Amino acid sequence: MPSPYPFVLALPQSETERFLSENLAAAGVEVERNLELTSLTQTSEMVRAVLRHSDGREEIVETSWLIGCDGAHSSTRHQLGMQFEGAQFEESFILADVQLDSSLARDRLHLFFAEEGILGIIPFAPNRCRIIANIPPESRNQTLPDVTLGDVQGLIDRRASAACRVSDPVWLSRFDISHRKVRQFRQLRVFLAGDAAHIHSPAGGQGMNTGIQDACNLAWKLALVVRGISPAQLLGSYHLERNPVASGVINLTDRITRLATVRSSVAQSVRDFLLPMVSGIDFVGEKIADRLAELDVSYRNSPIVENHGAGRSKAGERAPDAELRDEENQARRLFELFRAPRHILLLFLGATGAANEKAHELSATLAGLPENAIDSYRIARGLTNDPAELRDLSGLAHAAYGLVEGGIVLVRPDGYIGYRSDDFDPLKLRAYLARIFNLAPVPAAVS
Repeated sequence: MPSPYPFVLALPQSETERFLSENLAAAGVEVERNLELTSLTQTSEMVRAVLRHSDGREEIVETSWLIGCDGAHSSTRHQLGMQFEGAQFEESFILADVQLDSSLARDRLHLFFAEEGILGIIPFAPNRCRIIANIPPESRNQTLPDVTLGDVQGLIDRRASAACRVSDPVWLSRFDISHRKVRQFRQLRVFLAGDAAHIHSPAGGQGMNTGIQDACNLAWKLALVVRGISPAQLLGSYHLERNPVASGVINLTDRITRLATVRSSVAQSVRDFLLPMVSGIDFVGEKIADRLAELDVSYRNSPIVENHGAGRSKAGERAPDAELRDEENQARRLFELFRAPRHILLLFLGATGAANEKAHELSATLAGLPENAIDSYRIARGLTNDPAELRDLSGLAHAAYGLVEGGIVLVRPDGYIGYRSDDFDPLKLRAYLARIFNLAPVPAAVS
């Protein structure tokens, strides 16, 4: 994959939540739990929320903006009266977190397709794993006893091709899955993100990734608006960018689930014959990996991205990584620069130095921008004497962005390219920046 992390890492949800909570605490943010949203009203100026604590005490919160990240049964969504359109799958599923005694490889995810259904074994830690299996559709309408360890062992015995023994369960449950989505991710001053806005099959493991991308997409825009750096109109792009992504994830996971749980013996035979062949093709495998990792998410049709010129890495696409050298000849990666919670302007100078003067003229274009809105870096290709903060000795960074002879790339705080141009036209860049930021009057140098 086009990433420095080309591996699959399986973590229990409890671990994921612990990491997130610890990082929030380090940033001075306290997570309050055991709160219930009981009422929500809003005007053109503010949102008023009533929260109920575990002891019954009610608290009124008035805020400029509110984000409902409260899951599939979102109280925020219900208070807004927003429809959650979609349907439930016929299949029901069993989930178990257990200790596993088996010869199966510990660094692999194992899927077994049996005549009666699918079985997934996902290693978490030494000798522990998660088991997921579908059960017959007719069971959904039956009153069934609680799942037992014996039920899980029976599914493994019938469906797995390797001997496995399970013990010491820490979680056993039965669940149904749905595919649903709201029509709009925003209502006035309230936004929905994650499962509150869209839910789908867990096939492909894309749920958490999709929700976190929602949050990253909205957070940088909302932060700029709250700080008065950007106009409120910028927030309209949240739905326009994330709604197509959610629809794509729902469609993909729906197809995967239906393929995995197909009941027809003929269809099962075709699936079991073709899957190993197709997934074994390198090109197909790479495309599948990019899709499941959501590295192919694109906002190219967004109203707040702009592209000038041909070449790779268009505006709206995920900004690629590359290794560079700083002025002390220390290795630096573009991904390190992108960690800063602000826009990053990359000025690719090429190898001839002809672009350096043009890049210098752009300083007037950035005049009037709010402080700390943009970090700017000049990147020279090869060993030139031209002044630059970073050097692309291999030329791979220039090539990755399709700007071998030089050009401009503005990377958004969420790691996507907002603006890309193969020239250094200050008027074009200034006009784009005026769409994103509240700019001071245009300096005379670029008027």
